[in-house]
Amino acid sequence: MRGIAKLTFATLTVVGVAALTAATPAAAETWTRFSASDRTVYLIDQDTLTPVDGVATARFARVPAHGDAADQSHEVEELAVRCSDGQSRTVATIVHGPDGAEAERIAEDAPWDATPSGGVYGALKSFACDDMRPQGAPWPTIAAFIAGGRGG
Repeated sequence: MRGIAKLTFATLTVVGVAALTAATPAAAETWTRFSASDRTVYLIDQDTLTPVDGVATARFARVPAHGDAADQSHEVEELAVRCSDGQSRTVATIVHGPDGAEAERIAEDAPWDATPSGGVYGALKSFACDDMRPQGAPWPTIAAFIAGGRGG
């Protein structure tokens, strides 16, 4: 009986902590454009780039380069970057619908893999591990970036 009581208390503690976490305000965001193609603009949340124990969990967004300001559709990918060996892995992809609300969260259990030196993922590794930062106007939210003309 004692083991069950401990498990129940531990479970309640975890649920309580999770509820408190959900009730706290969201962390600050500083979104900056760092790359673009004809179809997609890439933004990085610079507030996620500080490595903890050698791993940075960077959040970056893929936003359609064109569209009506009322269409808030975009994706945010959470990428873990291990600076010691330059490897990275996707942790989750969050799909936001036209109203900007989270429509789907895809948790991934991807293995650590070598990060390519060029392109979007190479830039993310440089931001997280080499203390480089993209230049450009910061945006407090992705919605503000879209409302402001998508950086164009």
